[in-house]
Amino acid sequence: MDLFVTKSHNASQPSPRHLLLGAVLHAQRSKAEMTLREVGDLIHKHHSQIAQWELGVRKLDAEHVGGILCALAVSPDDHAYISGLARTTDPSVVILQPAHHRHHAEARKHFTQLAMSFADYHPTLIPVSVWTSDYARAVLKDHGASPGEIGEFVNAQAAQRRLLRTPTRDSRRKQVEVFVGEPALSGPVPAPNIVLGQLRFLRALGNATRMVRVRVLPSEICSRPSLRDPFTCYETSAGPVAYFAHHSAGVFAPDNGAYQRLTADLRLLALSTTASRRVIDDRIQELDAPVPATEASCTPKASEARS
Repeated sequence: MDLFVTKSHNASQPSPRHLLLGAVLHAQRSKAEMTLREVGDLIHKHHSQIAQWELGVRKLDAEHVGGILCALAVSPDDHAYISGLARTTDPSVVILQPAHHRHHAEARKHFTQLAMSFADYHPTLIPVSVWTSDYARAVLKDHGASPGEIGEFVNAQAAQRRLLRTPTRDSRRKQVEVFVGEPALSGPVPAPNIVLGQLRFLRALGNATRMVRVRVLPSEICSRPSLRDPFTCYETSAGPVAYFAHHSAGVFAPDNGAYQRLTADLRLLALSTTASRRVIDDRIQELDAPVPATEASCTPKASEARS
């Protein structure tokens, strides 16, 4: 099992755990290509009740979840993950897997779908919600992820990126704010062409839809103690939910206002969307510029370096 929970919550409203559990069950049912009625017949429950479970508006116990998982014939890894999510009673969810595990990416995708709006911030990397596949591979490889882990994460994260790149009629109502620390525009991904591709995607995303606003945080602001760690804040029917990850775990927890206040600070401190676009365009031009011939001629040849 790879999750546990903390904190207390108002039991009268849906919790982040209920929302995530319902979304995960819906995703598994879609993957199995089964209807609500078919699953209901197998576990002897009305299909409307299963629909309410999937929406997170009605609580379900671990026994019912076990029946659904058996009906859907989910993989052992997913069975353990979802069963653990069902057995806990706290509203918060901690995924006890490295941040590059696919369960993190899948959970982020579900909260992206569920949220009315969300803000994603990172001081030194492009925020995860808008990673390109190449950028994700470079970052995860640098963090020691295995090729298999990288492939699973990239596939799961691409689904979240598609929600932003090709919004539906309903999702267009979302407001997505991507706050990029200025240091992220220069690296630390080692290959300039990977950074270049990522920045081009950011620029295209900001131009393609009004749903997504991309804003840059100057370097000196990113170094403030309160803004040194990345986070995502989702506005959901369960109230605000904060997500933050470390190397070996990540948590989705009801926000007590701290991350809402940090998001408000980012709105005040970040460059405007127009100014941010200029900064990103300038960086794209720098990375895309050919190396001057005089600069290339100054580079010593291998034979000269050895002499």
